[in-house]
This record gives sequence, structure tokens and C-alpha cells, in this order.
Amino acid sequence: MLSQKPKEPAYLIIPVHNRKHLTLGCLEHLTKTGDSQKYYIIVIDDGSTDGTTEDINSQYPDVIVLPGDGDLWWTGAIATGMNYAYKQGAEYFIWLNDDCLPDSNTVSLLIEFSQKNPDTIVAPTCYREESNIPVFSGFLGRQRIEGEPGKVNFVDGMSGYCVLIPRKVYDKIGPPNAKRFPQYSGDDTYTLKATRSGFKACIVGDVKAKLVGPVRQTHKIENYVKPGESPKTTFQKLFLAKKSPYYIPTKLFYHTAKYGHFVGTTLFVGKMSLWLTKWIQVQLTSKKAEV
Repeated sequence: MLSQKPKEPAYLIIPVHNRKHLTLGCLEHLTKTGDSQKYYIIVIDDGSTDGTTEDINSQYPDVIVLPGDGDLWWTGAIATGMNYAYKQGAEYFIWLNDDCLPDSNTVSLLIEFSQKNPDTIVAPTCYREESNIPVFSGFLGRQRIEGEPGKVNFVDGMSGYCVLIPRKVYDKIGPPNAKRFPQYSGDDTYTLKATRSGFKACIVGDVKAKLVGPVRQTHKIENYVKPGESPKTTFQKLFLAKKSPYYIPTKLFYHTAKYGHFVGTTLFVGKMSLWLTKWIQVQLTSKKAEV
């Protein structure tokens, strides 16, 4: 009987919560591409109640499932997976959202690129499934950057759809800060911290991944104001809930991390004033509609 070929020291880290169909679809895709046979896969199930863990254990017994209590959120789940993989001797951490499907050679190409450029965080170009249009997944200063065919675009930081991070980045700056950035901005502030610590980050135009399902919709304040809800309730949902993109602590920490304490705080106060004004306007419009 032939012995199974050892897996390479690369760990795909997938944070999930209560969207079993996407999670299982992602694992099925990784099996078809052969990535699950070549690399380690860690799923951090942050308190799912839809049977995610049970189905993974049944259908994909080689997948490592780490449990969460429902309060890890994206960044806490990623940090949990990175901490585990680091202790296992991972040379590469690969962040992967379960709605992001890498092409059949994407992971191997990211590793190959990293081996040739050992101080570089690298990501593929991510395309929307329905339109085949690339999404903006990086930034350079205040300019948003997307991947372009035939090009390698260097950035200050990037979104966490699919990102390869070498071990030496963790050695120097540790895991992402889940306390300050529980759900939003954990990815871009971490990669920004890495580039400011001497590493490079880039999006490779000819390495691809596909985003399936609803891709991060434009966040509008009016979506958080529902008819019949009190202003206190909508304020809490919009500005005090970790799952909101307008969560006040995260927005403050993001601005100060990116622009420094004085400029960042000033920008935050200005934007907070605009958001509050918009929230009041939406509240008044909603009240008039109820009359």
C-alpha cells in the first residue's frame, strides 16, 4: 500500500458562521482543485447553529475544525487559525473567505511567488462570479487598487478574500488585532501594519480567484433603519454593534492606525459627524413615512 504524500506546510484558514452551503461549496471546490490534498485546511466555525461543523466532520474528515463561541467574528477567527497553524509549523498562512474560490493553480502560484519574493504578502486578483469583473481588493494611500492582467500591483494593504502571508510576518508582528477590529478592517489594517514593518504586499494580475454569492454590498446607513424601530435601537445597530461597518471603536482605530492619532482622530470626528447627520435624516424620513 502506497503511503500518502505529506502535505506542504501551508495552511488555508477559513472563518465561517452559519452559511453552511457556502462553506461546504468552498471545501468541495478545494477538493476538486487538489488543494485539500496538498495543503492543510483549517475551518474556524464561530458558533454556527446550522450544522456546519457536523457536516464538515462527516464529509471532509481531513479538514481541521476549530470551534468559536460566536464572538470571534472574522478577525478573531483568522487570529485563532493563524495561532494554531503557527504552532504546527506553518510556513504560509492563506486567508480564505468561504465565498472566494481560488482557481486550480492559484494557491501553488501564490506559494511560488512568495518563495521567489520571501518578504512579500501576495494575493490573487478576485473577480465577481456573475460579471467576471475584478473587485478592488487593495489600497495605495487613499487610492483603491484592483488586480490587472499581466501586472503585479504593489499596495499598502489589502482585503482578506484570499491572501498568502509568509511565516516571517507573523514572527515580527503576530496575528491580527481582534479586539480593535473584530469584524471589519482586521484584514487591511494588518496588511498595512506589515508593510509599515518592512514587508511588501502585492496583487498578482494573472493569479485568479472567483467571488461567489453576494459580494460585500455597498454599506448604506438607510439599510440599518427599519420602520417601527426606535432611534435608540437603530443607533445601537448602526454604531455600537460589532457586525456593523460603522462600529464606532473600529472606525476610530482604523483612522488612527492609517493616518496617525492627530490626523486620524480629526478625520474620524469629521466622518462621524457626517454619519450622524445622515442617520438623523434617515430617521426623520422613516418617521414621516410611518405617519
